Amino acid sequence: MIIPDALAQHIVDSAQEIVRCNVNIMDREGIIIGTAQPERYRTFHKGARDVIESGVGVEIQPQDVSRYPGALQGVNLPIVLEGQVIGVIGVTGDPGAVRGPARLIKMITELILEREFTHQEMQSRQRLAEQVVEMLVGGGEHYRRRITRAAKTLDFDLDIPRLVAVVDVSALLRGFSSEYGPSELVLERSAEAILEGLAACGGTGPQDLAVILDRRLVVLKRMEESPREVRAWGERLKGAFEAWDVGRVACGAGAVALSLDEYPLSYRQAKYCLHAKDGRAFRSIYDHAHSVGYLLDQTSAGPAAMPLRPLSTALADAVARKPELLPTLDALAANNFESDQAAYSLSIHRNTLAYRLARLRDLTGLEPAKRLDDAILLKALLGMMRG
Repeated sequence: MIIPDALAQHIVDSAQEIVRCNVNIMDREGIIIGTAQPERYRTFHKGARDVIESGVGVEIQPQDVSRYPGALQGVNLPIVLEGQVIGVIGVTGDPGAVRGPARLIKMITELILEREFTHQEMQSRQRLAEQVVEMLVGGGEHYRRRITRAAKTLDFDLDIPRLVAVVDVSALLRGFSSEYGPSELVLERSAEAILEGLAACGGTGPQDLAVILDRRLVVLKRMEESPREVRAWGERLKGAFEAWDVGRVACGAGAVALSLDEYPLSYRQAKYCLHAKDGRAFRSIYDHAHSVGYLLDQTSAGPAAMPLRPLSTALADAVARKPELLPTLDALAANNFESDQAAYSLSIHRNTLAYRLARLRDLTGLEPAKRLDDAILLKALLGMMRG
């Protein structure tokens, strides 16, 4: 462990206000890295070097100063963390008078350093977690070895089934920034608060990973392939964000990934659910409407859409000639192709709807209110139109 000069100086500045004595901090080489006497910065302190070598404190009396180049009379005590001497704290003055203050400053320094190093370690692990999540949801064979090494460092078992969930936390982060300021430190602390709150409510556990990327919370949640269990977890997740009182926070959850290769798929499904038009805060790919919508979306966006191109052209021409067809078809799809319900939602007579659907049949050959195949094709074609 190495004490950064800036942190050493910060501790010295704080200590000065407590003990009203000159305080120095020296590194493991006996070099002064924090001091209230600028001319002594980065100079050698023989007393500190002796403390490092022996592991015990050194008190320098006035008559002994000549034996300790770079030192003044006072008390020098080892800074110990995890059983290792990582530096020395020195307080200038009559040893009998500064012995108590020196012990106090030593204790305070060790507490500050322990907290700082723990925070740095947590930040390091969080950055590594972010890298693992980015590589897992991004996919690619060239990431496999890096993922395996990083997961081992995090003690993250890659063989456990997990789903990917994506939560839009931009409003929550804006709230923190509005209250505490838009600095990077506030953003960092806000992210930590969100992750801690998620863990506190049982939303994440030891075998999960949760990170914030581009103002979105991405969670790799240990889960069995059980839609009921996914819904129950979604309720806990929703409750965690309701506690912050920032309005509805949308969340999308993909299917459970059983292998490394399935994480990118689960991530894409989660993003699809996040953006789906749904009044619910938690949306899962296991919801039937989202399952069908995602499958049709994938079909209309990939090679499987090739046979649909003639129909897509015919439908586009039909909508261009009869613009009222598009809201009609949207209403029909939204009402499970029930003609009466679709007509009611459009505030039109059912005969008017029947006339429009007859025009659709004449222009495209599709009869979605009568044939299941045509209904499925129409949903895929509507997805292609909005591409």
